[in-house]
Amino acid sequence: MIKKIQYYFVLNSPWSYFSGARLAEIAKEQDASIDLKPVVLKELFPRTGGQPLKQRSEQRQAYRLIELQRWSRELALPIHLEPTFFPVDENLAVHTVLAAIEGKHDALKLVIALGAALWRDNLNLADEQVIRDVLAALHLPVSLLNKAKEAEGYSQLLSENTEDAISQGVFGVPSFVVESEIFWGQDRLAFLEKALA
Repeated sequence: MIKKIQYYFVLNSPWSYFSGARLAEIAKEQDASIDLKPVVLKELFPRTGGQPLKQRSEQRQAYRLIELQRWSRELALPIHLEPTFFPVDENLAVHTVLAAIEGKHDALKLVIALGAALWRDNLNLADEQVIRDVLAALHLPVSLLNKAKEAEGYSQLLSENTEDAISQGVFGVPSFVVESEIFWGQDRLAFLEKALA
């Protein structure tokens, strides 16, 4: 039986950016499928005790930057600690991801590339041209962007994903769920890999 990983994430999270490529490698090595579940943080946080970054204490915000630097070095993944377009309106980008999922394309590859566009390349994910360029670089149809703009129901699907996350006990991103066991944070991927093995 193929093992399934439910992956809850947002593009606005640098920790999601750090997790995507390694998650893909783990899934391939462990013969597991990945169910991509983008969520809405402004719906998730108030109901699970989370706080938006700017509402956290100065100490927590400062330590976050230190940890981002540490993990950037550890993973050899470049990062802009404070991107120009952060937090970005990720609706169009994440709707494009949903269109890719619906079209049975490699949507995780798109998630990874969009995360890199924001966190590595300091680009604006609310800019249609940025998304178009990412799609072209991945050889994915640019029509996915058009579908993202026109399709109804994607906002509802994001809310449903968020409800699903909350019902499973998820309170932050990235989170990975395997058979009801939650692994929160990209630094828990080693535990996820052991659970799959």
